[in-house]
Formats: sequence, structure tokens, C-alpha cells
Amino acid sequence: MRDVASLDFKAQLQRDGVPSPAAGIDMDLVRDCIHCGLCLPKCPTFRSLHHEGDSPRGRMWQIKEATLGLVAFDDPRFQAHVYQCLNCRACETACPSGVQFGTVMEMARAKTPPQNRRDRMVRTVLLNGLLPHPGRLRLVGWLYRATRTVRLPALLRRSGAWKILPLGKFAAFPPVGDARPRRAALPGLTPAQATRRARVGLLTGCIQDEMFRGTNRRTALALARNGCDVIVPAARVCCGALASHAGEAKTAEHLAGLTMDAFAEQGLDAVVVNAAGCGSNMKEYEVQLRNDAGRREAAPGFSRTVKDASEFLISLGLRPPARPIRLKVAYQDPCHLVHGQKVYQQPRQVLAMIPGIELVEMKESDWCCGSAGVYNLTQPEISEEALGWKVRNIIDSGAQVIASANPGCILQVGMGLQRAGHDIPVVHVMDLLGWAYGDDEQRPPIVRRAMA
Repeated sequence: MRDVASLDFKAQLQRDGVPSPAAGIDMDLVRDCIHCGLCLPKCPTFRSLHHEGDSPRGRMWQIKEATLGLVAFDDPRFQAHVYQCLNCRACETACPSGVQFGTVMEMARAKTPPQNRRDRMVRTVLLNGLLPHPGRLRLVGWLYRATRTVRLPALLRRSGAWKILPLGKFAAFPPVGDARPRRAALPGLTPAQATRRARVGLLTGCIQDEMFRGTNRRTALALARNGCDVIVPAARVCCGALASHAGEAKTAEHLAGLTMDAFAEQGLDAVVVNAAGCGSNMKEYEVQLRNDAGRREAAPGFSRTVKDASEFLISLGLRPPARPIRLKVAYQDPCHLVHGQKVYQQPRQVLAMIPGIELVEMKESDWCCGSAGVYNLTQPEISEEALGWKVRNIIDSGAQVIASANPGCILQVGMGLQRAGHDIPVVHVMDLLGWAYGDDEQRPPIVRRAMA
């Protein structure tokens, strides 16, 4: 039925003298939006900017016009509305028509030039110059950890220099994480403990592996404790999520192909991911690799094997840990987990199975924290407003620890809480589970006391 409707639509365009739709954007996906407006109350930028052009339906209308050639993709107004979107996908959860807004937005951004100099720099230096190159990434990761070893963050906070330095707020308020410049890589195989139940691959990632290798280790520990042989591919690659969300389609396609190849022929029951943005992206490789003749047929099958760590462990049947952690914990939903992957209950179920944890809900836990890939670098003003909402809701919750499931959220929320003067650690769900299973490294003081 959809194919017939599409043909009728194209014929009508030709009769009316309207330009043919631009290549690269699926008009069927665009036309799924009926502009009902039920998405508006869930959109952070509409809440912040109060402009129809910065609502999901407003953006879909503009993308439709640009696709038909009625608006130029390099029109500054179009660029502003497209790049001011957090692409948090909360509109998808609210939408009764099943609009794939995230996919459409990424297609539109792939055809829309960068909005400003800051955006161009982030793409050149980070998305294309750093993440696709493991050697460069390891060097930058070593430098980052070295700054923590020499206590540079404390110096930046005392002097106030972080306020004038590029990325100063992230350097001055680092998250709980591995501060040792030299660390051993995760082994290629972590064998299952007790009865073997599954053979899984673990995506260690790019930023995740350089800044949160302890979280990766605790994820592997949790999987092994639950009877999984855990395979870490020798080729450590970026999955392409940040490039994809920003519209760097060629880089995203290249990295998606490398990631699929890294896990191929391993005889895996699942590919487990502990970074929400990465998991969401990998579950959509059918879109990322649609132009890759050699991989597009295999992409849907690979994506079906991708599971978030909590999603997989709950489906497998999580074995509860014995060590208690007596703390009030609130869970902050990463957008690409709750809205992109529709994984809501499983992280909470994992936390509830840790003895001693009192799980408390915060207001608007599923609203974006403002990290949104590289959004906090390219759109800092709107990002800061979204972070402010999140910090206030965390404080009101009375939680002693915040758990999340995405490195970008952990960086952003942790930085915001520290700047606001609140010593509330932000950690990964797998960190809490791993500590309860017996890993004692990198525990914040409040966690150490709670486990004494």
C-alpha cells in the first residue's frame, strides 16, 4: 500500500511542477508525521525556545519542504532549527503514528551543512579526526588520565581557569572513572563462571573504553557471573554513533562496517553494549549501511543481536549479587535507551536486585540532560538549560547516588552536579552491579562506606 501511495505522490509532484524529492531522505518516513502536535509537550527545545520551528512537527514540516526543494538545506534558518534539535527522540515515544524522527533527522543532517564554526571544528577534530583513529584516541585518553593523576582538575577549579578554557568545565569536573595513565586492556576472552549459558561479544567502544574502562570491566564481570563467555574483539572500533547523530553519514557508515566486521564469525548469541547511544545506533545499522552493497543484507540480522547490558541480563535471568549497597539510588534514563531502544524497566530491575539499594524515582527521569552526543559542544546554551532541569530534579529526589547507562549522560550530569556544589556521584548501572559482585576498584567514598 505504501509503495502505491508513494508512486501517486510522485506523480502528483510532477503534475504540479514541484521538484522531485532530494536523494538521501526517505519521503515515506517524512510523510508518516501527521502534524498532530502530541509530541510538543515532550520536546525539550520547544519547552526552552517556545517556537514551532523548534518542535518535532515543525522540524518535520521543514524537512519535507527542504526535501521537495522548496527550502534550501543551507538556509540559515533551516540549519538553526535542524541543529538545535537534541535528537533525544522523546517525540518518538509520544508519537501515536510511529514516526521514526531520529532516522529522518539524521538523514536531514547528512544533507545540511554545519551551522557555524564551532560545529565545523567539532566535526573536523572529534568526529572525523579522532574517533575513527584508535591510535589517536589512545593518546588523547592517556593525556586525559594523566591530567587527573597530576590533579589538574582541582587546580582548574581553584583558579577558576575552567571558565575561560575550551572544554574547561569537563576537564575541571571529571566523572568517577579510571585515572591511571597506564592500564591493561580487557582480555579477548573472559570465561563464564559456573554453568555456561551464552557466548556474547562486548563492545568496549571509543570514549567509553578510554574514560570508563572500569565500567567495561565490571560489565564483563557481571556477564561472566551470569554464565557468559565474554568476547572482546581485537579490533577496538568506534561504532559511529556520534558521527551518525551529527549527520556525518560517510564516517558513520565506515565505522558501522568496521564494527560489524569486528564481531563477525565469532559465533555469538548476542552483542552486548553498555553505552545507550552506541546500542541505539547499532540496532539501526540497516539504515546506517543501506548504501553498503557488501553489508546491507547482513545489517538487519546483526542489529537483532545487539542488546543493552541490562536488557540482556534481565532476559537471561540475572543472578542477584550477595554484597549489599545500602544507598538511595535514582536512575536517570539515557534518551537513546528509553526512547531509542524502548528499554525502560530493565535497568531499574537490575538495580532493584542489588541488596540494600533503595530505588527512588526522580521527576522527568526520561528528559534529556543536554549531552545528546556532541550537542553540549555545539549548542552549549540550550544544553546548559536542559542540564539545569536535570540537576534540580536530582536534588529534589533525595538520591545519594545517580545511576545511568550512557557515558555522555554520566559526564554531563556529573559535571553539572559538581558545578552546583553537590557531591552526588553519577555512575553506571553496571558499576553498581559489578561492585556488588565483588569488584572493589573506583568506588566513590559514599559507596565504600555503604558497603563497609
